[in-house]
Amino acid sequence: MDTTTISDIRNSKISINIAENREQFGKKFTEYIIDITNSNGHEYTIARRFSEFHSLYELLVHNYQIQFPFPPKKLNKLNVNIIEIRKKALQDFLKFLVIHPSASVRKSDDVIRFLDQNTASFNNKLIKEKLTFEQVNQKKKSVKLEVSIVEGKEFRLQKKSMWDIVSYCIFDVGHEPIDGQKSTKKTSIIAGPYPRWSYKTKVTIKSSEPQKTLYFKVFNQESTLSITPSGGSSGSGSGSSGSNNINNNINNNNSNNNNSNINNGGSGILDDNNSGSVTINTKDCKVDLIGSCSVDIDKLQITNQSPTLHVLHLEPEGSGEILISLLLL
Repeated sequence: MDTTTISDIRNSKISINIAENREQFGKKFTEYIIDITNSNGHEYTIARRFSEFHSLYELLVHNYQIQFPFPPKKLNKLNVNIIEIRKKALQDFLKFLVIHPSASVRKSDDVIRFLDQNTASFNNKLIKEKLTFEQVNQKKKSVKLEVSIVEGKEFRLQKKSMWDIVSYCIFDVGHEPIDGQKSTKKTSIIAGPYPRWSYKTKVTIKSSEPQKTLYFKVFNQESTLSITPSGGSSGSGSGSSGSNNINNNINNNNSNNNNSNINNGGSGILDDNNSGSVTINTKDCKVDLIGSCSVDIDKLQITNQSPTLHVLHLEPEGSGEILISLLLL
């Protein structure tokens, strides 16, 4: 293990002891000297400007919604009193990060990079305009994206009732997905003609990789329903009876599970005075490939302010659509 790096700042000692005024290219500024001892006992020193602290703060607010009274920008930033006030506030900010209860914040890429002695300057500004992936790639060696498969639209049901069919989507980066393969990501199994998968994952794509393509495949699978009213007897059916009467919310927390639970508030099949559940069983049921599609990431617009949505059309034509969102991390 590399003793010079930090993986979690919780067990590190971080302090700002001095602030030094410097001049570069005719511009004067202040650098805050940070002494760091990581969990392996390795000691080193880095220098960061106020603007670099502010960039880190903005990113953490955006990505993790942290709440901290960060000091405001001042016009007379070289004033001795302002420098001292800032030094104390920035020390409090670092302490806030060290003891933060969320490991996601303490271990975030931005925090680790900010404290890395190999980071010459930390100036990762928020991208406030939509850029193509190719434009972002020109500035970085690798880019991390958050890919969400939001929903599917108008899938072919093959002349079967919507409640006889469930669907799921798989995807991979750089090559076609194969169900069950380690690199292939799989959404939950959801019932209905307009499934909302709400599937989210992070992928890192290096600028040196020749293939920057996302590949998707959508499958329909036959299913059987088991209906269990609260406090009552259970029954089963194909789902075609009363297929238009089920008014429910679909919950599925396990993308690899073959059973999806539908919570029913008492309308449709179940009596109005009872609550219950409908279990979708897909074990040993036939699976059909509905369609596939791919998209060149270089041509997509992305930002780290809010996710950008993209509609992808499945092939063969008329098979349906999927909606994905991308967010630059």
